[in-house]
Amino acid sequence: MKSDRALPQNTTPRRGFLSNWINFWFSPIQPVGLHWLRVLCGLLFLAWLLPLAGHQTELYSLLGWFDAPAHIEMSRLPGGPPVPTGWSLVFLLGENTFLLHALWWGALGVFLMFTLGMATRITSVLTWLMVVSFSTNPATLFSADFLLIMLAFYLMIGYVFLGQWSGASTARNRLVCNGGTFLSPWSTGCDVPSYAANLTLRLVQVHFAILFMTSGLVALQSGEWWSGVAFWFPLFEPFGMNAERLRGLAEHKDSILFFLSLTQYIALAWQITFPFFAWRPRWRWLLLSGGVVSWLGSVFVYGEPLLGPIYLIGCLSFLTPTEWQTHTARVAGLFQRLTGSVPARPLKKVTVRG
Repeated sequence: MKSDRALPQNTTPRRGFLSNWINFWFSPIQPVGLHWLRVLCGLLFLAWLLPLAGHQTELYSLLGWFDAPAHIEMSRLPGGPPVPTGWSLVFLLGENTFLLHALWWGALGVFLMFTLGMATRITSVLTWLMVVSFSTNPATLFSADFLLIMLAFYLMIGYVFLGQWSGASTARNRLVCNGGTFLSPWSTGCDVPSYAANLTLRLVQVHFAILFMTSGLVALQSGEWWSGVAFWFPLFEPFGMNAERLRGLAEHKDSILFFLSLTQYIALAWQITFPFFAWRPRWRWLLLSGGVVSWLGSVFVYGEPLLGPIYLIGCLSFLTPTEWQTHTARVAGLFQRLTGSVPARPLKKVTVRG
């Protein structure tokens, strides 16, 4: 009598909406993309907080520009405070400026450790707490700060659960970090498939897909975007305009308005159709070029240095592990040519369904 192993087995994967949905969210992948996202976001967190050095008391203290009475008055506004967070570690310090400075420099230390991949289960949670805590003061609040909170939150989810089902054989690994996360984009810890890495990247991808598409749809409700002059106002500020400059622009008004309108409509089309090409590998050139243009446009058109890198990170989150490995090898090769050092061992490619 033949054993069960000798019987023919049906190895055809199940198809259908439910199966595809489960595979989309809960298929293990190599976490190299998650690690690179951590490095890029960590550098962004440092660039967000470090330029404010020397002004911690004025910007964040309850004795600063937005003091305790201002917070009390703000809480009396209809609907409450105009920020989504009603708490902060900064508020616990009261008016103690010494502890405020210690917390501020400690936040920079946490960001640096998290960027390097040190004790990621702990530093990911602390990074989220620090980002939220230093985003609550209206004196420094910026529209892109909410996206920083989102990225820190998703990364916290990823690193708290990374390796809990595979590789976390000791209590230290389960509570402190998953082995191989230190300098992880170049380490061998990236070739162990992870469910948490896929779930985290999918959350980031879906969030940015909704963000880009809704931003384009909201812009369609504005007359400036329909008429093709939305870029005119940030490029030619009213307070910097005079009669002589206006006469000079009038000589080339047709070409200027045509170029601005064309650029604007291309940007709108990219935003609205983003979910339809972002997950398709053959459209990577459109995804990444749009992310780079968004970065440059946010800086040179709107003068916002923070929003563009966030958009580019959102685009990079769609790269597959194989694509990340290819780009990591290129970065390592470039680093070797610049420094003359020996590159790290290339990552082992593991084929994982999903």
